[in-house]
Amino acid sequence: MLSIDTIDSTGSSEDDGIWIVVEDRDLELDGMTLVTDGESGDIVGLSSRSCRNEQKRKLMPSFEEYPNLKVIDLHNYRYMRSVHESIANLPDLRKLILSRCDLLQKLPASIGRLDRLVELDLFDSFQLSELPEEISGCRSLKRLRLGGSPGVANKSLQRLPESLGNLVSLEELQLDKCKRLKALPSSLGGLNNLVRLSLRECKELKFLPPSIVRCTKLVELNLLKCISLKSLPADIGALRFLEDLNMMKCKSVKEIPHSIGSCDYLSFLDLRNCKSLSQLPDELESLSRLRTLNLTGCTGLLEVPELIGDLPRLEVFEFDCCTSLKSIPASCSKFLEDK
Repeated sequence: MLSIDTIDSTGSSEDDGIWIVVEDRDLELDGMTLVTDGESGDIVGLSSRSCRNEQKRKLMPSFEEYPNLKVIDLHNYRYMRSVHESIANLPDLRKLILSRCDLLQKLPASIGRLDRLVELDLFDSFQLSELPEEISGCRSLKRLRLGGSPGVANKSLQRLPESLGNLVSLEELQLDKCKRLKALPSSLGGLNNLVRLSLRECKELKFLPPSIVRCTKLVELNLLKCISLKSLPADIGALRFLEDLNMMKCKSVKEIPHSIGSCDYLSFLDLRNCKSLSQLPDELESLSRLRTLNLTGCTGLLEVPELIGDLPRLEVFEFDCCTSLKSIPASCSKFLEDK
């Protein structure tokens, strides 16, 4: 018999429902937290975060009895190797969290049937080696997280499906610390609603696909510690609304494209420790919204644009340890005074 305790009936969750905890050691969902719809009474959410039974973390439970689920949170289901096939029969599923599922290696092709899924979180599931091509069926997906947090890295994922570019609703793509990821699909430019792309510590990534310049809504691009990255696309300036470009420790990048001067909204440019960078394009002087430019540790840098210090909104300009810099332009003298 199912025993439940009411946790919160005030609608404090985003699903405006009632939280209950399953308490029966013989049940498959023992220790799980469930959320019921405040009006219909349907079970619409399921979370394993309160589950202390380690044995329950070996197999994903069946969802056949809960066809109205909108949220599934199986964070830290450490011993689960596969996703239960019944997940494809949840037409209203909006959020699927499979973070820190240590043994999970792949998702079933049937996940493409979840055409209302908005968020898919696979962060810190470090053995995940592939995404199915059928993921393109998740046409409502806005947020996709893979890779790892500090101390965790995915060394299994080497490629992404070419169909990724069909996720036309995607706004955030996070691939941090996918250390064996060698390339992004050429279809990336199909993500015309993409706002944030994070590739932090993708250490084998050598190039960005040229089609990325079609992601014209992109605001944040994080390339921190992409140590094998050779260059940015020549027409990076097509990303007019780009505000934040982090290239710290991209030590193989030798130059910044001249077209960067067309990134009209760029306000933060971090080039710290780009040790192979020898010069900067004069077009940087066109970045009227630039507030922060950090060149610290660019030991190969020979010169900077003459009028860079006159940018009207520039507040932070750091160039410590630029040991090869021939001279400091007069326009930058005010930044010397602050040191």
